Amino acid sequence: MTSAEPQVDTLDDPSLDRPAAMDAIDSRAKDAEQLNAGAVNEQAGQVNKAATSTNDLGDELKVFQDDVLRQWGGKDAEAVANHLEQLSKSSYKVSDKAEAAKKALDRVSDILDNVKKKVADLAKQANDNDADNRRLIGAARQRKNNSEDENEIKSAASEIERLRQLNETDSNGKKKEIEQALETAEKQIDDLLKPLGMEIEGGFIEMLPADTSGSTTPQNAGSSPVGGGGPAPPTTSSGGDTGGSSSGGGGPVGSASSGVPGDGKPAKPIDARGDNPAKIAEQFLGRNAGDLKGTGELPAMEGWVPNNVNCANFVSGCLEAAGLIDMEQASASVSELSSNLKADGWQSVPLSEAKPGDVVVSNGGGHVVMYAGDGQFIGSNNINPDGSQQISMGGGDGLVEVLTPPAG
Repeated sequence: MTSAEPQVDTLDDPSLDRPAAMDAIDSRAKDAEQLNAGAVNEQAGQVNKAATSTNDLGDELKVFQDDVLRQWGGKDAEAVANHLEQLSKSSYKVSDKAEAAKKALDRVSDILDNVKKKVADLAKQANDNDADNRRLIGAARQRKNNSEDENEIKSAASEIERLRQLNETDSNGKKKEIEQALETAEKQIDDLLKPLGMEIEGGFIEMLPADTSGSTTPQNAGSSPVGGGGPAPPTTSSGGDTGGSSSGGGGPVGSASSGVPGDGKPAKPIDARGDNPAKIAEQFLGRNAGDLKGTGELPAMEGWVPNNVNCANFVSGCLEAAGLIDMEQASASVSELSSNLKADGWQSVPLSEAKPGDVVVSNGGGHVVMYAGDGQFIGSNNINPDGSQQISMGGGDGLVEVLTPPAG
């Protein structure tokens, strides 16, 4: 062969009409299609059963403890009763963690379902735009090849190049939207699961090794197939025994959180013994509950509790800072905190007799705040757009009980 083969004009090659970004879009859409929110729902159901079982065990151990104290006597009986009490508290703590995990998994399921739909919609838009642009390119190519007018040929060639550039810009934009959607979803899921020592991987939940370094960086960071994603639609926490959600004081539940962020540096625990716990709470108005867990200002606030169920966590922190309870009595569970207070002599009173600092169980038993006086309440409420809690006034709707400390 003595001469080179004639090359096809690149404007006449239909394979060049489809932007490279479309392959990435189709690949992302295929990956997102594999996300299995149903598998996460199954995990949430199993965790919920575990929460119920361990809570029931805590109740049974308390009954056994009461029986021991009622039927036995002496130091041996007291030792057994104390042991049963510790076992009961441990069971409640396990139940709290399981309930918190169930709520987090429910939210993860929502995020997976919504990012899956969003990616599918964006991929369809990208493919529809690509098909429309390529039809226009094909029509311009036909005009170019069927005309003998030099000006018409140049005009059609210019149109092909313009449409190809437009198609590339459109597809790159959709590719970026899809990647951003997946990244956002992954971050939302990480934020939900890291406090519980869990991650999303392969469409199912896998427990991570315990982190003894204090770091929250997962060992397999970046391995999640969730990708990234547009903001997931709002969901409302159902409240419940781990701290509960309440709209009291609240604005809409939706996306980015507000409030005063912590600086990430441990702070000296506040020295407020003898102060009214409602007044202590006022120091934190506008602060996000999730930030407070990292500052050390309220040591009783436990870091593992998800940011949308910190109500009992926060009330416990204020009561402990005021010297009204000790760390053993603090709890992230509304029911356990209420039970601990009653066991320590706190009495139920009507709202008309409530004093600032009294503990208020609300939202049908799924939320807890404090009475702030003048018919107002203060606590950790679900008012941030993403459903997480912020210290605010409110949270007393659906009042169940007001508990006041023993006199003296």
